Parts: sequence; structure tokens; C-alpha cells
Amino acid sequence: MPHHVPNNVIQFPTFGEAITLDDQGVYYARNARGDVVGVFQLAYQDEWYLHQLNFTGDDEEATWSPLIGDDDVILNSMSSEQIRYYFSKPEFAEPRGAWQVVKNSKFGFGKFTPAQAGDPISYAMLVFVGQNMLRPVRVHKLAESELPVTLDFPALEVIHSSH
Repeated sequence: MPHHVPNNVIQFPTFGEAITLDDQGVYYARNARGDVVGVFQLAYQDEWYLHQLNFTGDDEEATWSPLIGDDDVILNSMSSEQIRYYFSKPEFAEPRGAWQVVKNSKFGFGKFTPAQAGDPISYAMLVFVGQNMLRPVRVHKLAESELPVTLDFPALEVIHSSH
């Protein structure tokens, strides 16, 4: 008897709400205790880019570092087939909805549109290792009113690391 894998990737008129310029901004991830464990920025400058806020040795200084894939920094839209491959798995059976993703070879940003009308859209940071995707990490958008200072990053300077 074939094993039935639930499919929570449902087809709306489109595959969920697209990632748009309105989704640009600063996002943060929290651990189970509620501590902020990561700060990220999704930005569009002719292409989509993802940055992580890194604190220097001086606690008051921080820099945005691009999240670089194997040899790529630009995030591209994930195809419908790729979305089905990564998200049509039992661990994603609930809640039901549709994903949109922009990614490079190693990092991605996902937008989840729930099937239940009125439920809020949610966002996730994604990490890819080869053909596998690690469990998405939910992130929350920081409202501009919450920012004590403007967290804009300078013109992109891509530094390829050896990792």
C-alpha cells in the first residue's frame, strides 16, 4: 500500500501572496525563552538580498553581512516544483497554506499565506544544505516605530567566504 504524504501546499489563484517590496525590512528570530537570537534584513536593490546583523567586539557597533550561498548572494524565486519538493512533507501538514520563497544556494526567505482567511501571514528564514532544507525558523518583522535608529546597510559589498 503506498504511503500517503499530506500536501499542505495548496493552489490559490496564485501560490500564496508574492514577496513584494512591502516585505522589505528588518526581521528578528526568537528562541523558546523569547530572547532575540538573530536579526536579518530583506532588501531589494535591483535584486533581492538577505543580510544578518553581526555585532562587533564593541557591543555598540554592528554591521550587516550578506548571507552568501556557495557562490551566490542574490535571492531568486523558488519554482513551484521546488516549493512542492521542500514543503509537501508530513512535518508541514499543518497549518495549511502556501509558501513563496526567494533563495540563493544556501539561504532563503519564506512567506507563508495561510489557507484560513483572516489568519496572519508569517515569515521564515530558511537554510539549505545540499538538496535538504533545515527546519524553517519563524521570524517577525520589526515595525519601523520599534527601531531606535535607522538600520540601513551601506551599498552592497560582497565578500566571499571560504565556508
